Amino acid sequence: MFSLSQILCCRPCCKACIRGNGNFPELHGTVSFIKASGGTVVVTELHNLPSPDGVYAMHIHNGTECTGTLSAPFDNTGSHLNLDNQTHPFHMGDLPAVFSNKGFSWNAVYTDRFFPEQVTGYTVIIHSMPDDFRTQPSGNSGEKIACGEIR
Repeated sequence: MFSLSQILCCRPCCKACIRGNGNFPELHGTVSFIKASGGTVVVTELHNLPSPDGVYAMHIHNGTECTGTLSAPFDNTGSHLNLDNQTHPFHMGDLPAVFSNKGFSWNAVYTDRFFPEQVTGYTVIIHSMPDDFRTQPSGNSGEKIACGEIR
């Protein structure tokens, strides 16, 4: 098993550069995926979240690019990544919430649901609301306010 300091010194296997939709153009950051013993450490850093003390859902979606329409900017990201056909909140793409601290958020979480190479090529979405962890199939987490393509 790796220690936290060993993991955080590792170079990410893949990363998503997050950008906000047209309503939140200042929202930006990164989500990095670091291979760890039996899974992945996901490190998230976000700036200019809409609410200084908000809680936001974060998911990996099955779309491959952050495109859509003017009314639904990230519509082509699809739904939660769910390659093993699990119910919500046990999809591969279900991740813990992002908590805003005066518009900034940084967190790291370990998951054994996937390895970095399994999510490369998909998208990360930040939603406008927290995930309720009950509503199927995606937790009633609101609008897709930011997106990044995992490369």
